[in-house]
Amino acid sequence: MKILLGLGVAAVGALGMPAAAGAAAITYDCDTAANHYSELVLPAPAGPFTVTGNVKLNAIAASTDYIPVARVRITTATPPGKSADAAGFSLSAVPTKALPDGATAVQMLSWNVTGKDDEALPFSMFAKPGTVQPFRLTYDSGNVAVMLGTEAKTLRLKAAEPVVQIVCSTGEFLFTDVVIQAGR
Repeated sequence: MKILLGLGVAAVGALGMPAAAGAAAITYDCDTAANHYSELVLPAPAGPFTVTGNVKLNAIAASTDYIPVARVRITTATPPGKSADAAGFSLSAVPTKALPDGATAVQMLSWNVTGKDDEALPFSMFAKPGTVQPFRLTYDSGNVAVMLGTEAKTLRLKAAEPVVQIVCSTGEFLFTDVVIQAGR
């Protein structure tokens, strides 16, 4: 199976979000058919900023070509359908026959740099699909510090005009309490 990136129908949106303290949180129900993807691009403040929120796998779309995946990453603003260097994380799901705990998929979190999974986080494979996965990405104009649960990693990234990109493919992923807040 492959991870779908850059193929299919894209829904691109931009939301004006306050970047000051008390910024309103958003919810994004990213629900895509098999072999398609959806992309939400959110503006980021100038200078350092932090993105926090949660992601949860709700459903898998049947596909023999692609695995369901969700990504949250910092990247440079580009025209729809174009890509640039990016850093953040991925949540993938592999369908399986029912496991002893009743789960029908194995999910996995991984660090993600420029569309390539750097390294999977073993603890995430034991999380039952539907488990809420909290995340935090902090950008300082040269690095993205990613925190998933208790795991953290710093990834190098220099984004000319940084934005926050949320992508999902071949399934339904619910993003909640997403807030982008300017740093110090």
